[in-house]
Amino acid sequence: MKVLKYIEYILLALSLILIVAFMVNIPKTTEAPMMDIALYWAYLLLFAAIILILFFILKGSFSTKKGIITLVVLVVGVIVIVGGAYLLAPGTPIETKVQTTESTLKITDTALYITYFALGVAILAVIWTSVRNAIRNR
Repeated sequence: MKVLKYIEYILLALSLILIVAFMVNIPKTTEAPMMDIALYWAYLLLFAAIILILFFILKGSFSTKKGIITLVVLVVGVIVIVGGAYLLAPGTPIETKVQTTESTLKITDTALYITYFALGVAILAVIWTSVRNAIRNR
């Protein structure tokens, strides 16, 4: 597990270096090379996070029967949420300088809806936790 800690430190240091480099050379256009570097780094970190999340979920899920059932319910829930967001996403064309397709706009709208849903769930969780703790501590 010490190896993971060192990898974490290396990724953090590289991220800080890229943030400083990005802030020093703030791109004026979307075609700037620094913008590509920042996006590729963000994609790499997102990919690494997804792989680690899946690894730890799968590692913990297959230890018990209840874990497997929880995993199946979680996967079905994610499919329902993403599918519902995709069906609700309008994907209407917008005027931009960059050529975009309707499928790109639909995926972007889907990602926005999923983000809104996650934010709503987080806010409700904070409110629910506060109310529950207030009731328990009386």
